[in-house]
Amino acid sequence: MKYLMKLGMIPLAMIALLACGGEEEEMVAEVINFKNTKEKVSFAIGVENAIGLFKEDPKFEDLDKAMLIEGFNSNLSDAPVTDCEQTLNKFLGAQGQDFDTTYLKEGSRCIGRMSGYIFHMQMQQMGMLEEIDLDMVKKGFFQGVYEQDTVNMSADERTKVLKEFGEKIQAKFMQEIAEKDQVFWRDALSRPGISQVGQTGVYIETIKAGSGAQPDPTSDVEAHYILTNALGDTLESSYQAGRPIQISLNNVVQGWRDGFPAMKKGGKYRLYIPYEKAYKGGNPQAPQGALCFFVELINCGPAGSIVKQQAMPGY
Repeated sequence: MKYLMKLGMIPLAMIALLACGGEEEEMVAEVINFKNTKEKVSFAIGVENAIGLFKEDPKFEDLDKAMLIEGFNSNLSDAPVTDCEQTLNKFLGAQGQDFDTTYLKEGSRCIGRMSGYIFHMQMQQMGMLEEIDLDMVKKGFFQGVYEQDTVNMSADERTKVLKEFGEKIQAKFMQEIAEKDQVFWRDALSRPGISQVGQTGVYIETIKAGSGAQPDPTSDVEAHYILTNALGDTLESSYQAGRPIQISLNNVVQGWRDGFPAMKKGGKYRLYIPYEKAYKGGNPQAPQGALCFFVELINCGPAGSIVKQQAMPGY
C-alpha cells in the first residue's frame, strides 16, 4: 500500500523538536515514574514515532492531534488498515501531495492507525514485542505529539536509551545469523569436492568443470546466477530475470572477487561466501548471514571487454 511506503519505517534514533501553539501548550504533562528499562525504552520509542511522523511531511503539523493519537492507540496491533486506503486517497490525494481538510479528522485518525500498525509490525518482525510495553508506547506517543515528553525524558537520555535498545536488537540479529550460518556451513563443508579458495574464507564447489579462460579479480564477466541465503531461500535469479548478468568484478562483493578467479569459462559452480564478504561494502551486520551463489560462467575478459557502459551495482 503506497501510504505504508510514505509513512515508512521510523528510525529509532531520530531527533526532532516540534512547535505547538495555542491552548495545547497549557496542557499539564503527566509525570511518569519509570519502573524499569522496558518502560523507558517503550516511552522513548513512542516519542520517536510521534516526532518522526511529523518530520515525514511538514503538512502533518496540521493534523488533528487528538484523532491522530486515537488512531495510533486503537491500532497498535497487527489489525489490517486497508480500510484507510480510500480515506487517505481523499485526504492526501493519489500521490500523497494534497491535504484536503474536509477529511482532516478521519484522515488524521487513519494516519495514526497506520503508524500504530507499522510500529507493531516492525517489532513483531524483529521478534521484539515482548520487550515492549505497549501502554507506555502510547504515553510516549501522546507526549511526543504534544511536545511534553521532555518532562519525563530529555532528548539526550532518549537517544541513549534507544541506542542501547538498537544494540540489543543488533545482538539478537547477530545471534540469529550465527545459528543460521552454523547449519549453512555444516551442510556446505560436507559436500564432496568443495574447497576453500586460498585463505579467503570463500569456498567453491565445482558442479561442471569449465575448459575456457579464467577471470582475474579485475575482469568483466557474463554469468547466470542463483542467490540463496543461509536458509536456502532464493533471493535473486538471473534465470528468472531472463538474461545473464554482465558486470565488472571491480564492482561486486568481495566474495565474488575472491571466488570467480577459481572458475573457468563454461563451468558451473557454487560459491559459499561468509557474511562479512557477502554484502556490498563488506557490511558484517547484514541480517541475511552467509550466502550461496550458483554460478554459470558464460564469458569473461579484460575490463571493458564485456561491460561497455556504466557498471551495474553490486549486491
